Formats: sequence, structure tokens, C-alpha cells
Amino acid sequence: MKIKNGTLKFINGKDNKVYLRYFATIAKGQGKTYDIPCNCKLTKEDLIKLRANTYGGIIQKACNKIKSDIDQVIIRFIAANNDSYPTPEQLRLFNTAIFSKFNIEYHTNQYFKSLTTDKVKGSSKATYGHTLKKFKEYFIYNLYSYTVAEMISKTVVQEFGKWLLESRKFNDKIKAKDLSNISVYNSQVILFKFLNYVAGVFNLTKIEDFLQRPSEGQKYHLTDDDVQRILAYEPKTFAQEETLNIIRINKLVGLRIGEILTIDKRNVEINGVCRINFIEHKKGRPRTIVIVKPEAIQIIKDHLTHNYNALNNDLLFHFNDRSGFNRILTTICKAVFKTETVMIYKQTAYVSDFKEYPKYKVISSHAFRRYAIERNISEYGIETARTLSGHSDYATIIKHYSDFMNANDLEKKLLNK
Repeated sequence: MKIKNGTLKFINGKDNKVYLRYFATIAKGQGKTYDIPCNCKLTKEDLIKLRANTYGGIIQKACNKIKSDIDQVIIRFIAANNDSYPTPEQLRLFNTAIFSKFNIEYHTNQYFKSLTTDKVKGSSKATYGHTLKKFKEYFIYNLYSYTVAEMISKTVVQEFGKWLLESRKFNDKIKAKDLSNISVYNSQVILFKFLNYVAGVFNLTKIEDFLQRPSEGQKYHLTDDDVQRILAYEPKTFAQEETLNIIRINKLVGLRIGEILTIDKRNVEINGVCRINFIEHKKGRPRTIVIVKPEAIQIIKDHLTHNYNALNNDLLFHFNDRSGFNRILTTICKAVFKTETVMIYKQTAYVSDFKEYPKYKVISSHAFRRYAIERNISEYGIETARTLSGHSDYATIIKHYSDFMNANDLEKKLLNK
């Protein structure tokens, strides 16, 4: 709805209190008002002088200042809303945005409530919560006196990213765990979305998208030799044996570890081959994979007939969350690789070069997902690898996996073996 006109006029209210009234015609024969108190009292005769700008003195100056400020608010609204005057309610909100301090607690809480699963995956809510918590900390130290309008700024997003990096430099404990450019970018994207949400609430002009995704550092790519050495490890506990069994299965498929750990026995069917139905964690949709390797099928058969999960007999595997799996995996890798190191290219705020890491520290559950995807691309092609891993977007699997072929595969291709 486009409002073509709005007027400002000083009026008398109860007990001769003066207000600046904004009147807008909402529809033919229908108008609405918004009254702004001027903190003074005048008789009807003096009000006439005030309107004519002849009353003079401090009261005239103070009232003129209020009117001038509201005039500027209206001009800013018209510029931001396709030449439409504000409704009285919109002017009230816009006026608050221009002159009132930003209520960080209220707006972050409201925004977090608005993050339905349609907008943000449930698994990402924790990341949003962490970023908004960090922004509250940044706000208290740097932006406490900002108004709502001042907050909706490209500069705020940029400076927040710089602050994230600087705060790491003064904290030795965290500095040891480097902060990547992509991590800062992701935090800035969340803040960008949050501030534009606030802009929408107050009818302010939104920040134009200006953020550019930085290139990421290299991930460690497991070799066939790495995997064979890990699987050759003699387990000392049932948890270690279970970890190795999960690796034996997932190195053929490439699921997320969370998806592996929530496989329900009632969704497993074995008839020569093994079919497993499950819910994808990232997309919340059902999917079916097929496993044909006898070794993996035998492990699954054993798990169907035994209750290895003490908390839920319907779950196929022992672990109830990925942290337990990764903790045991690290223990195994530390025993297997001992002091071996690998050189990995890193691009962060502090380094853009190859950096040496203990091998056992760079191997996680996700490394086996990458390994399986890369091996399946090499052996079966992108379509099969994509279907097994659950990538609906070809661009993602091409960007992160299909440009990688390990040295052994490359040698075989070149020698036509």
C-alpha cells in the first residue's frame, strides 16, 4: 500500500500538553495518527503562535527540533520505501530505530525464535546461537550507544569479523586452535542475516550483500594405506572394536557419522544385498542406500541379532553421539600413527602456507566420509558416489571431491592398469 501524503501539526492534548501529531490518509476517508509528546504545556492561544513559529524562546526551539527530527525520519522512510509515506505505526517504529538505543537482548531473542526449520536447519541453530552470543559480547564493548538505524550497517558486519580475529590474538589458549577465514566469513553471514531481519522489522533499508566467501584450506585426504593401517589395529575395548566396524562399513558408503549412528534396525533389510533406510540429518528427508560388500553385510547381520546400544536396543550401533566415536577414533589413530606428521595447506588469519600437524589429529569421522566419496567417484563415477553420500547438488560434490584423485589412482589411470 502506497501512502501519498502525511502531515505534521502541533496539537493540544489533555491538560494543555503539546503533541506533534502525524496524520496519514490510509484509505479514502480514513486516516490514522501518531502523537509525539513535546514535554510542554501551552494554552490554545499560545499553541497558535507555536504553529506560526512566533512563540519564540526555548519552547519554540525545542518543539521545532522535534518537528525537524521527525521530518528527517519521514524523508528517510520515503527514500527507503518507494516514495511512500509511512503509516503512523511505521513512523513510530522508524522513529524508534533512528533515535532509540539498540536493544541487543530483545532483538537477538526475537530473531532466534524466528529461525524455523524452514529457514535454518536444526543442526545449524547452535552455530547461529554461538555467533549471536559473540555479537552480544562485541556489542557491549563497542556498540552500546548505537541506535537501531546505526546498527544496520555494512561497517558493523566488517568490524565484527575483525574483532573475532583480534580477540583470538589476545587469548593464547584459543590462538593455539587457529581461526580460519571461512569461520569468520560464516559468522559475518549470520550477523548479516540478523541485521537485515532487524531492518525488516523497522522498515529500514537492508544491507546489500557484499560478503565474499574466502577460499578454504586443504583437508587431509586419507590414503588406502592409512585406512588399512587403522583397520589392522588390534582393539583393546568393545568401543574400539565398534569404531573399526563402523569404519569398515562407512569407507564403502560415505555417510555422515551422525546418520550412521542413528540407523534403526527396523529400517535394515538384508536379502543378498543390504538396504538401509534412514533420515538425512542435514536435509531431514528419508533416503535408502545399498551395501553389497560381504564384509560389511556380515557386520550388519551381527548387529541386527545383538543389542550393542545399551540405551536404545533399536539402534544398530553402540555409540549415541559422534563425540564418543571421534574420541575413540583419535585414541586408535594415536596408537597407529604415533609421532607421524603430515603437511597440510592452511589459509587462515595467521598463515597461508603448508603447516605440519600430527597425523592422528587430522583424522576424524568426516575424513572417512571424504575417503569413501573419493574412492566411489574413482571406482563407480560421480552419480553413484553422489547417491551414496547424499549430495543432491552436483556443484558441491564436484567442488569438494571430484577434483581429487590420489596418487595411486592417478598412476593406475596413466598406466592403463
